[in-house]
Amino acid sequence: MSIYNTHKPSAGGGDYLKLKDGDKVKMRIASEPAISVYKLGDRPRYSWIVFNRDESKAQVYSAGVQVFTGVADLVEEWGEPTEFDIVVKRTGSGMNDTSYSVTPVKTSNDLTKDELEQVAKVNLVEAIKGKMLADYEKDGVLPNPVNTETVPNEQVPEFSEADVPLTADDFPM
Repeated sequence: MSIYNTHKPSAGGGDYLKLKDGDKVKMRIASEPAISVYKLGDRPRYSWIVFNRDESKAQVYSAGVQVFTGVADLVEEWGEPTEFDIVVKRTGSGMNDTSYSVTPVKTSNDLTKDELEQVAKVNLVEAIKGKMLADYEKDGVLPNPVNTETVPNEQVPEFSEADVPLTADDFPM
């Protein structure tokens, strides 16, 4: 079963693809998704190795839940996203007015040998300081936050089962 069917998320330039307001990029997802957390309390970010068709280069693309679910919504009709190109478009520039659209490309070419070699050189987990999403699905443990300057490691709380608050289910009637 595809990771896009099993994982349900909670709510440009250089080696990293970054979109600004109005940017529209044609790309091929070339890896399984990985997950990272920028700082403690942030929502997870989803990342892929992509081949940016507009720049003709392999890059790391990280996005939030909206792009992940946009890609996941295509799986049933289109198959795995490594099998077709997509266009991701960003509209807006602020936290409250930014949206993304993910559209499949009707006619897509397979990655060439040279393009696949570029993709193979990218270490996604190392680039995002995270872990593969499939590994997160197995163990349920998010990777450590990338930015530890905001919250030093010694201040990150460790929890045990005893720290989890009791619920009504803990008291059978």
